[in-house]
Amino acid sequence: MRRIVAPGLLLVFTSAAAGFACAPDSGLPTDNGFTSTSSGASGTASGGSGGGSLFDTGPGCADPTDEDGDLVADSLEVPEDKSGDTDGDGLPDKSDTDSDGDGVSDADEAENPRLDPGEGGQMRDDACDLLADTDADGVPDLRDRDSDNDGVADAQEIAIDPSGAKGCRVLPDCDADGVIDIVELAAGSNPADAGSLPENAGLYFVLPYQGGELTRDFTFATGVARADIYFLIDTTASMQPAIDALKASISTTILPTILNGDFNAVPPIPAIGDAWIGVGEVRDVPWGAYGQPGDAVYRNRFTINGKAVAGNVAAPVKNGANFDPPADVQSILQSLTAAGGGDGPEATTQALWIASTNKPYAATGLGVWTPEQPYPAPCSSPGMFAVPCFRPDSLPVFVIVTDAPFHNGPVMAHAYDPAVAGGTKTYAETINALDAIHARVVGVPVAGGNPGAARADLSDLAKNTGSLYHDPAFGGSNKPLVPSSDVASGEVSKEVVRLLGLLAGAGLHDVTTSKASYACAGGVDCTGDETPDPQYENPELVPGEGPFDASALITQVATVASQANPLPYASLDAKTFYGVRGSAEVTFRVHAKNDSLKPSALTVLRALIRVQTPAGQILGGKDGVKFVYFVIPEHIPAGPN
Repeated sequence: MRRIVAPGLLLVFTSAAAGFACAPDSGLPTDNGFTSTSSGASGTASGGSGGGSLFDTGPGCADPTDEDGDLVADSLEVPEDKSGDTDGDGLPDKSDTDSDGDGVSDADEAENPRLDPGEGGQMRDDACDLLADTDADGVPDLRDRDSDNDGVADAQEIAIDPSGAKGCRVLPDCDADGVIDIVELAAGSNPADAGSLPENAGLYFVLPYQGGELTRDFTFATGVARADIYFLIDTTASMQPAIDALKASISTTILPTILNGDFNAVPPIPAIGDAWIGVGEVRDVPWGAYGQPGDAVYRNRFTINGKAVAGNVAAPVKNGANFDPPADVQSILQSLTAAGGGDGPEATTQALWIASTNKPYAATGLGVWTPEQPYPAPCSSPGMFAVPCFRPDSLPVFVIVTDAPFHNGPVMAHAYDPAVAGGTKTYAETINALDAIHARVVGVPVAGGNPGAARADLSDLAKNTGSLYHDPAFGGSNKPLVPSSDVASGEVSKEVVRLLGLLAGAGLHDVTTSKASYACAGGVDCTGDETPDPQYENPELVPGEGPFDASALITQVATVASQANPLPYASLDAKTFYGVRGSAEVTFRVHAKNDSLKPSALTVLRALIRVQTPAGQILGGKDGVKFVYFVIPEHIPAGPN
């Protein structure tokens, strides 16, 4: 940690904190955006009550003796009930022309012409005249190290405004630009220059020690910005045209549209800027009337050119104006060939259960089928889960492309015969497995020999897993992420991006927040704005305890009811909005308080607040995260007077 000293400013920083990172919400509210919920007097440069409780009525004194000749009577400088040496320099106040040692003479601090006419200390021409008490705290300015109670010591303010022409010592916002001086100091702008403004003044809390709780409202975007999209493709014999369409368009249409969006589409397709892609296939049990030898209930691992590869989700690869799937996903997708199958329905519910749970599974009866080893499937990073290795803070999305209804689905007539295919999972178990990982389902029913059958099952599954979007037409209604008619094979890719666009732009999700102290290793995106951030950590304020956890200053993050009509959500409680529609904006009120920090210099701390689902899935992208700056004023202990 090092100290950075500028004229009139002493900031405590780590070495990387000198340049404040850009953050959203850069508006400059005229009231500075700070609301105090604490009680007590609050003085201003134009308010007060005649100079404060000690000198508020009648003549200031009867004896005009003035030992140091500063036009302040000794009896005013040293009241009978006080010790008489404010700055502890060994020189009694009555003999000290700068009693509080702030660099401003008592003669200058005794008077404040900016007070209202008639207030004590507004004009003085006699040693016994009342003394100015700008902040009305009962301590006259000449013994008050922070005359305007703005959190900036007088000694700092006179360095900013040496002549006093701007009135920085007695005005909390001395350049009248709508941003109080302490925030400007923390942000690095000039408090004495109205043309010098912080880029993000609205994000600052000023938290003096035991100064009471403050609140501030923050508005967040809530759209899906991070998703792991797993294509579960029916590869039975009738699906070859749809598979070919996916192969041909994955790099040129599907991935560019998912990652970049298409705002010319109707409705517009928002980008899911942090989307990973994976692929697996579904057929059926390889015996009886259900399937053919060589079929698999579900496959995520494939052998291609003698090499075992997995369809786990991974980041797409930029290729000019297009994006290619990750290498393993690309090789699997290009290798898919339609074959097998038996009766009409397929094992889609079984594939979803296996993929979601990564738990032991065995279909029995006329044979035994188990997932390909290694199983349970391993993942490359801690925290990843399910067979496709979804990221822990990402929304899992299954894109199911099929022309068949489900075995063990919503239609009982399509249930497996347990004597032929035992050990299978029920429809309810599959729904529970998807809900357990908070997954969404996007259904693409391919037109085929059983019109509407796949679409009916996909729609029911979407409804039962909350995979819905809000359609505002005709008063508004919630609909499944499944088209209203079957999709021709050549239109599959277009329908995939349309449905994912509805998920991102109108899909329903619950929204709450998380808070964290901010730290960044440097050279990586630590804020979610898709640009690298500099190294930073909060200063160590307690020796041996490491960087201070600034999130500890946040006491509550509460929902704020919207005034919009219609509401952008279905309901809310104290911490969560439920059924938020797509990328709608919601507002949370942040409460903060400092009951522990008493720094010896102005200190700036950073925290992050994000919107997310209650399961921890990140929402909103760069507009779903806010920097919060906590400005902790130098603690100025009360002097002996």
